[in-house]
Amino acid sequence: MNYPGRLDRRIRALLNRPATVVDGYLDVMGGARVPQTTGQRVMGSTVLPMIYERLWRPVLFWGFTARNTAQEDRRKLRLLGIQPGDTVLDVACGPGNTTRSLVEQVGPDGIAIGVDSSASMLAQAVRETAPDSPVGYVRGDAVDLPFDDGTFDAISCYGALYLMDDPLGSLRDMIRVLKPGGRIAILTTCARGPAHVRQVEVAASRLAPLRLFDVDEITDALRDAGLVEVTRNVSAASQTVGGRRPETS
Repeated sequence: MNYPGRLDRRIRALLNRPATVVDGYLDVMGGARVPQTTGQRVMGSTVLPMIYERLWRPVLFWGFTARNTAQEDRRKLRLLGIQPGDTVLDVACGPGNTTRSLVEQVGPDGIAIGVDSSASMLAQAVRETAPDSPVGYVRGDAVDLPFDDGTFDAISCYGALYLMDDPLGSLRDMIRVLKPGGRIAILTTCARGPAHVRQVEVAASRLAPLRLFDVDEITDALRDAGLVEVTRNVSAASQTVGGRRPETS
């Protein structure tokens, strides 16, 4: 399967390095590999991508967020503020469920791009995506996104930051490729309870498959990077965080 010519050209115009078509997505990594946590190895298995959207994600998502996917999608779209014609990036997109949820907002003149380092997840994302949809996928490293500074109007990263080997490095690179005035939305883990308990849990999680972020860790990182209008909503073991990159003078 190859991309339709127009979509292929639009995505390649955004990339800052060469890419080849593999199983319907554009691959900028070739034989390169990124460091894999245990959680990433599970998510990149050959079986999980096939059941993720219909079984794994709905069950896990409810226990993690105490909200269903429709509720969280509405919150995500409010945070991102996507307009027709926007160029949107979904980081660590997995099988593309979040990426595809942005299609109606970008419209036919916009584009939603999912990036992930897992070939099996991206192959499933391509199979799940309508061929005429303004959605494309790129195999790339979330800590070294293959785009120039200020490329995207909005960026999402949902249910993935806690799986990454270098989550704060990835967050910095997302902000790098966000346009002035652009918005970011992140769904990740959140430690709860007294400070001394959270500190122990956060430290211990660095040895576990899923990393646990302290309640202020992500919002502080966004503010330190200069983002404004930073918000956080905590529910169950999750937090949904949003922010906006200020307009340049």
